[in-house]
Amino acid sequence: MFGPLICLLIGVALILVLILYFRVHAFLALILSAFVVALFSDRIAFDEAIGVVSGGFAGLMGNIGILLVLASLIGKALMDSGSAERIVRSFSRLFGAREHYAYLASGSILSITVFFDTVFYLLAPIIRSSYARKKRDYALMVCAAGAGAAVTHALVPPTPGPLAVAQQLNVSLGSAFLIGLLASIVPIMVGGIGYARFINSRVDITPRRVYGAEEGEMEEMAVRSDAELPALALALSPILLPVSLISLASLQQTIPLAGPTGERWLNFFGHKDVALLLGFLISAWLIRRYAVDNWRKVFKSLQPAVAAGAVIAFITCGGGAFGSVLAASGVGEVIADTADGLGVSLLSLAFLTAALLRVSQGSATVAMITTAGIVGPALANQTLPFHPAYLVAVIGFGATTTSWMNDSGFWIVGQMAGLSEGETLKLWTVLLTILAFSGYFWVAVLSWLFPFV
Repeated sequence: MFGPLICLLIGVALILVLILYFRVHAFLALILSAFVVALFSDRIAFDEAIGVVSGGFAGLMGNIGILLVLASLIGKALMDSGSAERIVRSFSRLFGAREHYAYLASGSILSITVFFDTVFYLLAPIIRSSYARKKRDYALMVCAAGAGAAVTHALVPPTPGPLAVAQQLNVSLGSAFLIGLLASIVPIMVGGIGYARFINSRVDITPRRVYGAEEGEMEEMAVRSDAELPALALALSPILLPVSLISLASLQQTIPLAGPTGERWLNFFGHKDVALLLGFLISAWLIRRYAVDNWRKVFKSLQPAVAAGAVIAFITCGGGAFGSVLAASGVGEVIADTADGLGVSLLSLAFLTAALLRVSQGSATVAMITTAGIVGPALANQTLPFHPAYLVAVIGFGATTTSWMNDSGFWIVGQMAGLSEGETLKLWTVLLTILAFSGYFWVAVLSWLFPFV
């Protein structure tokens, strides 16, 4: 019925209308839009529409479904065992009076496996406690923590956004992780330190009183003695062990690190699902060792994380279904031809698409997986002069920009930090915009200097 461009516009418009106007859940919005585009496309037969949608959903679920639930479980376990509290305390002692560096580092590391809202729930009460003691630099500490958490949440797998984008662009998890870390350094320093100091010198913010069960849980954890918390090495092990195994397995593909037998073992334990499973088992043991007195309580406490991870997996794979339909409709050819005709690089096109979707509908994850579905098919028609992992990073930065009232993160930061809407706009919205654009330019420089092709 319609060509690729019209199908793209119909699909994106329908997602925005369903999410913004009708308040439809993101999963339903993505699946419904996928079916509509499949039925309207002149390249997808009517009797093939269901197969294209379900195939895209099932394919991505098979790749990342287990991983997302395991990442959710590890994040919950880090909180319940006191590991997250140990990480924050250790960084606070390391940086001493420069507490904002501690919050920046803590946010960056914890957001690799812990969802952004959970990380901020953890850090916000600690930041307010610091302010109550010193009565200054509140904006500096909030911006530093938010910058670290936001950037790694958008760039570094196994968080849902970059994980889904990497899978849709056929980028190995190890490559996406390493380039995501490299791409995050400069923007974090520009936003989390540079802008944080700038705005801190120009506004004097006194946090309002905050209520909530999450805060009470964090404050209860904060009064535990160091002896009741895991050692730093143990606290970090559920994150560092999977990351190390996955990175070594990826490196083995280009630089032989072991013989045939060692390679088989490395490929097994370096598989993303196995590596995250090992990380989860360690994190569960930490709960048993430091928080509760039997394994039944351990697994009961982790049940909400399974539900949370499953919801994220369904949203992410709904985006995979939408992306597979766009690919089948031929939108990749149109994007590649349009980029060539306008002289716009695919890097810039990916960033702008993700940014527009982020500002329009609020969710960074939805913006990322939708953009990957739009841009991914174009890769089949172009030879990139740089590693495709740079596209994963630039899509993450585009989806980070300009958080405002339609983004749940805007309200989480504002409410947990005790900020007014105006203060949240000054601190959070401007901060993420600076992070996004500085990140885009930094990725462009990195892809030119170190193309890795």
